[in-house]
Amino acid sequence: MEDNIISAFASLTSMPLKNVHVVRDRLTGASSGFAFVELHSLKESQDLLEYLESLPTPLEVDGKAIIINYAKNTFTTAYVIVIFFCSIV
Repeated sequence: MEDNIISAFASLTSMPLKNVHVVRDRLTGASSGFAFVELHSLKESQDLLEYLESLPTPLEVDGKAIIINYAKNTFTTAYVIVIFFCSIV
């Protein structure tokens, strides 16, 4: 799934992603429905977030629309975008 997120973002922007982490259930390994996309700077994360919010239709990954939020990783001071996977009705 991480590769699919990277591909979806790469189809929209040339901005490099530092890291992508899909949160998974420890027992089953199934996605918990959200992921963190880490960028190299606050400016990059803000620019990408603004761009994604301006899209006329939500970005899709694996056939699911994503809802985008912003979070600051307080452990590494990296800036990340949190994406939530939603079923498309």
